[in-house]
Amino acid sequence: MLERWMMNDGKEIEVHEEFRILSSEVISRTAFGSSFKEGQHIFGMLNELMIISDRNTFKMSLPIISDLFKTKDEKDAVSLDQRIADSIKEMVKSREAKVKNREAAGFGKDYLGLLLKAYHDEGQSNKISIEQLVDECKTLYVAGQETTNTLLSWMILLLSIHQDWQEEARKEVLTVFGHDKPPYADGITRLKLVSILFCL
Repeated sequence: MLERWMMNDGKEIEVHEEFRILSSEVISRTAFGSSFKEGQHIFGMLNELMIISDRNTFKMSLPIISDLFKTKDEKDAVSLDQRIADSIKEMVKSREAKVKNREAAGFGKDYLGLLLKAYHDEGQSNKISIEQLVDECKTLYVAGQETTNTLLSWMILLLSIHQDWQEEARKEVLTVFGHDKPPYADGITRLKLVSILFCL
């Protein structure tokens, strides 16, 4: 993404859209690991569902008439919701089959793997249903993606307006990580100025 931005030197970049793409990729990899492509497909369907929902936010529906006559958007939303659930359930079946056939030692350490462990848990206190598993996957996408986009876009805006802070943040990052080291968890906790910027 950054390399693509550098090629657009001097041109305007729609950062919110760029961060939407980036965050969807990160969430897909985090949530579904090796099933990343399928995760992105689910994310696309969830995005369509959110667009339909936004479009109909202020439309009023009458109880009996709405049950008898569904609008195109309502039919599309029901269809998308079902396809999303089916896709997640298909990934669940695929992971379960790999474990059953001993192709994998466990369900994995990604988000879907953790949910599958809870789904197959022997104890009733930690066990979740397949519907809860599907809902958890959808929630991670919708909540995670929107908040991440908004936070990153807002930070970029603030740093572009206050370039003196941008320079100080850059110095701090280079001091902690150097010029050629990728960020690591312990180093991130040492970024005091950057942490303050995230809280603004």
